[in-house]
Amino acid sequence: MALAFKSTLRGYSAYLEKPERQILRSLFSDVLTLLGGVSPADEPLEEDKPKLFDRFRPRQEAAQLPEAPATENDSPTDAAFWDLVGSLTDDEVQVDLNDPAVQRLLPDARSGDDAEEGSTQFRDLAQEDIRQEKIADLQRAYALVQTPSLMLSQKEAEAFGRALNQVRLVLSSRLDIEHEDDADRIHEIDSVDQATDVERYMALLYNFVSWLQETLMQALIGDL
Repeated sequence: MALAFKSTLRGYSAYLEKPERQILRSLFSDVLTLLGGVSPADEPLEEDKPKLFDRFRPRQEAAQLPEAPATENDSPTDAAFWDLVGSLTDDEVQVDLNDPAVQRLLPDARSGDDAEEGSTQFRDLAQEDIRQEKIADLQRAYALVQTPSLMLSQKEAEAFGRALNQVRLVLSSRLDIEHEDDADRIHEIDSVDQATDVERYMALLYNFVSWLQETLMQALIGDL
């Protein structure tokens, strides 16, 4: 069972069991595909090894733990991540701009009244920058869930939160969530026993990702 994100002396911690990490990797990979990106090398997920997080440690012991990496510098995880994806390419980019989910991810792709004013070239350049930023966040998040015990720096936590939000945008599009009533309908699906069809299963995934993102945002906001 997943443990919510918490702010600790060393960073932002959470615990995800192997099936939960497999689900997240699959979701990150699916959104990467929509954006024309590629997933990092599929390293085997580590087996579940429950870890005593900082928030469960005695105060005196926790006080001796090192602090999280400074946000302006890459942590060791950051360095490993960029080594991993540095050689990845997406030369043959195929993005379906007519897909409603892609339109939520890349709002500049919309046409008509929803399109921002300005030259087509400017919008295309801005859209490409946004696409690359989203791909980088998703690739980073994909790599971070290799281990069951997550301990993220602020920079990693912010990227992870953005990646979770992208997954939520895609799932909300597939579930036709447009209004509060739609969201209420989806939130009623909170048990595996209720996932009797594809839509209900997606609703269960949406609620899990939403919960995980909410706990991360609360941890980040609490440190402001």
